[in-house]
Amino acid sequence: MNKKELGTLIIDGTDDFYRVAKSILKEDADCQEAVSKAFAKIDTLREKKYAKTWFIRILLNECYRMLRQRKREAAYHEQISGEEIRQHQYSDLYQKIMSLEIEYRVPLVLYYLNQYTIKEIGQMLDLGDSAVKMRLSRARKMMRRMYEQEDAV
Repeated sequence: MNKKELGTLIIDGTDDFYRVAKSILKEDADCQEAVSKAFAKIDTLREKKYAKTWFIRILLNECYRMLRQRKREAAYHEQISGEEIRQHQYSDLYQKIMSLEIEYRVPLVLYYLNQYTIKEIGQMLDLGDSAVKMRLSRARKMMRRMYEQEDAV
């Protein structure tokens, strides 16, 4: 696959790639940087038919690398600050998804927002199908509890 074909793939999947990066990094500038760094690794693609899955795997690795680097530089807080929420006016669903731990948030975004199969998510995250199903199940339970607590109040 040449850079032009990969460019077309990235343009076609921009929303999917952005959601994946945003679910981990949360900052728009970091998401854009992760996508560009993943784009630079075109030479590692072996089979054209797996290009999208390959790109998301590279993107995930790059996002996790950036997250580790950020943690070394300063303490990284997983929760979005209340001020940032008010400033950006994120939806209630988005706030709840972003409050989940990364291990549950990423499969949830890949499955429900990007509509990947359990098997594809397993390949991207280097997990077995049962582990992906378990994480999705736990994420759904956590989301349900959040909404139930909100209704109780």
